[in-house]
Amino acid sequence: MTDSANGFRAFRLSLLQDPRINLAQDWLDHYELEPYLYFKAITLGYKVKEVPVTKIYPPKELGYTKMTPWAGWWSILRPIILLGLRIRK
Repeated sequence: MTDSANGFRAFRLSLLQDPRINLAQDWLDHYELEPYLYFKAITLGYKVKEVPVTKIYPPKELGYTKMTPWAGWWSILRPIILLGLRIRK
């Protein structure tokens, strides 16, 4: 996995019907959902394929991202850490 939060992700609907995936968890409330689904898809044995994408960012004066450094990064890393340590399901 080279970029777990680039925003260009497609999942089969059947993945969301897997009882081992619980989207109703209250900690999946910001940027956590996408890395959670990606982690679960990989660890549950679903076929995962990466394809290259290009992102064109607007000029810096218009803003680069809505994500704040520490809080946003933690939201992306939190599912990987919590699921990897088996603290969450």
